[in-house]
Amino acid sequence: MKCILSILLLTCALYFTETTKSPGRKYTSTQVNDKCILDGSEESRNVSVTVSGRICLPWHLLSRHNSSFRNCYHNYCRNIGNKIQPWCYVKRKNHYIREYCNNPHREMKPTTTSPPTSVPSKQDTESTCGERHMNRITKIIGGSRSTVESQPWIAAIFKGEGFICGGTLIAPCWILTAAHCFPDGKRTRIMKYSVHLGKNAINETDTIKEQQFNVSKLVVHENYDYTVEDFNNDIALLKIMDSSGQCAVRTDSVRTACLPPLQQMLPTGFYCEIAGYGRHQKGGFEYSRHLKQAQVRLISQNACQNKFYSKNEVNKNMLCAAGRDWEEDACQGDSGGPLVCEVNNTMFLFGIISWGKECAKKFNPGVYTKVTNYNNWISLHTGLPKYTAGSRYPQKD
Repeated sequence: MKCILSILLLTCALYFTETTKSPGRKYTSTQVNDKCILDGSEESRNVSVTVSGRICLPWHLLSRHNSSFRNCYHNYCRNIGNKIQPWCYVKRKNHYIREYCNNPHREMKPTTTSPPTSVPSKQDTESTCGERHMNRITKIIGGSRSTVESQPWIAAIFKGEGFICGGTLIAPCWILTAAHCFPDGKRTRIMKYSVHLGKNAINETDTIKEQQFNVSKLVVHENYDYTVEDFNNDIALLKIMDSSGQCAVRTDSVRTACLPPLQQMLPTGFYCEIAGYGRHQKGGFEYSRHLKQAQVRLISQNACQNKFYSKNEVNKNMLCAAGRDWEEDACQGDSGGPLVCEVNNTMFLFGIISWGKECAKKFNPGVYTKVTNYNNWISLHTGLPKYTAGSRYPQKD
């Protein structure tokens, strides 16, 4: 009997030992019947911190926005939508926003199902400029609210936290803008300035669409005279670079505008587009915040100098344009932004928003810096003669 009892006790002990040695069920987001669709990717599997240092939220918390996240209880970064790098949701000021993730071990790139034969450039070149996805949706004065994909070259220039001017991306590392945006000229402390691309509104941030840069160099035209305020040679260049030393990456919301050839002109009455974040009401004190665009038509130099302004006010380095029935115009805060014209389905930068008398006032057209007078100056300071040659502009036979 003692023998039988010993055997039974030994059997129970072994069973208890094996049971306690078995690992507990490790909780994962993948379940037998309810699989998380995000678990197939190995990319950034253990990364759950964004570039701003925030901790990613578990994906299932966003399932009411996207039912595909329903069974995803982890908070690891994923590259949904094949963006330029993996991202996740974070909570900021009671809002769920998307931010790119911080991966210190390797460069994060969009995944592809099969390797391409040639890797497409991540930056625009002189042969891919001026392309966009139109998505117009109210103003620049009298204009319409626009998404940045319709004006993907638009730049928002900030001094500290304050928006000051617009600009145009003409090459991955270069913004063209107005000299009068920098009243301190050569004494400007560029470390106080930043440039944002892909921005729909100056008071909102979309980290998926936007790219932010420091200003590494400012070139104001040497013949711009701050003392007389005649706006002659109202042109400046900003060289931009992000915190990792990179320039603008090509996306639907960030593209370059083409430069036309030197001295190229368009006929009087030709319709072009202006865009900016400036004031949208006559006599208003607030910026529109949202990106606006409007259509304006070119006015002849003769009419601008003799009918609307004087030759002392408008010179050969300027061009004039006004909206239909004088209802569309640039206004304060739009300065430095683009006047682009479509030629053969390609957008060319012909003007820089410079000055005007009031906003959308009848018989007072907007005045713009004539970009095609400055191709050589731009080439000299950027070292990009291929960009300033205007190679995409249709050539006459």
